[in-house]
Amino acid sequence: MLVRSYKITRILPCIADPEKIRVIAEVSDEIHEVFPYLNAIVKGCIYNHPALTLTIRNEEKLITLHSKYITLTLIEDEKEAHGILTWLKDLINETYQKKDQIEPNYSSGDSLKPSDIQKLLPGTNCKECGMRSCLAFAFKLVDEKIGIEKCRPLFTDQFKEKRTVLLETLKNAGLKVPSGLIESQIDERGENGRSLPKDV
Repeated sequence: MLVRSYKITRILPCIADPEKIRVIAEVSDEIHEVFPYLNAIVKGCIYNHPALTLTIRNEEKLITLHSKYITLTLIEDEKEAHGILTWLKDLINETYQKKDQIEPNYSSGDSLKPSDIQKLLPGTNCKECGMRSCLAFAFKLVDEKIGIEKCRPLFTDQFKEKRTVLLETLKNAGLKVPSGLIESQIDERGENGRSLPKDV
């Protein structure tokens, strides 16, 4: 057994949809060892081996596994969060138990969708980035043909929470984020994101 238990430590409004929640849960043990095996058996994962993160899409929900904690976005309520976390705990333990029979997959797997990014952009369609809409900007961002710093409204105080989550999402998916933009996140979470985020 790799994970003995989990504990929900934060429940916050979901930035992409304020009617839903974002959940952060600590896990009892480090789980990154199982990520390549989960990446091999779960469809649609985004695996970032250097950052030790694995993102799983469950319909519109994004479930990101870190070494010592899990974040869930677009969750209906705490009951649904517990259901997903219990499913994850069982999946992690079952996969870990059978890992000798699974060929680990270290590839990045699926890619982040423009629609995932669009939800975290300001949504003003201001065209300051040179694109005709936030969705068009998201397509360019996914293809790494434009940098996130080109979205000027995102870096105002009004969109601080969206910015924090978006930068984390981009980094977890292995997309380039200028180091200066993520320094504050490292300061808040600790090196390599080992401790829980304070503001996300």
